[in-house]
Amino acid sequence: MTTIFAVSVDSVEGSTLRGRVHIVNPDVPYVPEETVFPLSLLVDAWWHLDNGYWHDECDDERGGRCPFTKEQGKDITAGMRLKDKFPKLFELILGKEIRVTEDGYLLADDGKTVLEPRRKAEDVYKLSGGSCPGYSVFTSGNAEEFSQCAADIVASYDISPYRNVPLLSEVAALKDPNEPWDPDEPDGPADLDGYGAWKLLRDRTFADLPYAEIVVTVSDAGYLEHMVAGMRWDTTMTGHVC
Repeated sequence: MTTIFAVSVDSVEGSTLRGRVHIVNPDVPYVPEETVFPLSLLVDAWWHLDNGYWHDECDDERGGRCPFTKEQGKDITAGMRLKDKFPKLFELILGKEIRVTEDGYLLADDGKTVLEPRRKAEDVYKLSGGSCPGYSVFTSGNAEEFSQCAADIVASYDISPYRNVPLLSEVAALKDPNEPWDPDEPDGPADLDGYGAWKLLRDRTFADLPYAEIVVTVSDAGYLEHMVAGMRWDTTMTGHVC
């Protein structure tokens, strides 16, 4: 899946997380304002740690980083006071994986035994359309329930003004270098959903890309037990439910 944002954690104090969301994909040029977005980030970070996909040996061109080893990350998620909440939240966003035969019949947890009475997954669950033939299918997420969870869990969510946004004058100069900017014209941040702004941004380093600071306070500090200052990762999460 295509990276949408790069997320950095600046501090975690009690029930409040402060961080930055860098905009790296012109298809989603603004930080989502709904509370489902910060909750989906917490779930995304949990999933990466719990599955050992994000650890201290990971590195990418944007400086993705995690202070934990693979084993430490798994130990942290296993020891979280609210660890049982996260699998359900993950399923509400992306759906649940259901083991099936090649013909779509439900299998037991061993992945081999056909459940009795024999039933096809499509007759029992609302499926998303995603599948691994002969292995598993996926249920649909639940936007309404996830939205309600966000309302219960995210006590407050604030987004700062955007930083590092190209100016209107810069975009105008790129469009026509021979037409000087009228100093009497009001200048200011360009629209991030415009082609000109992203033509300028494509040559910038990660540190110079647009970003917004976020402050997220949750109803229970247990939802932040896996988050620490210095973390950075790429995410496909937008708060949208599949």
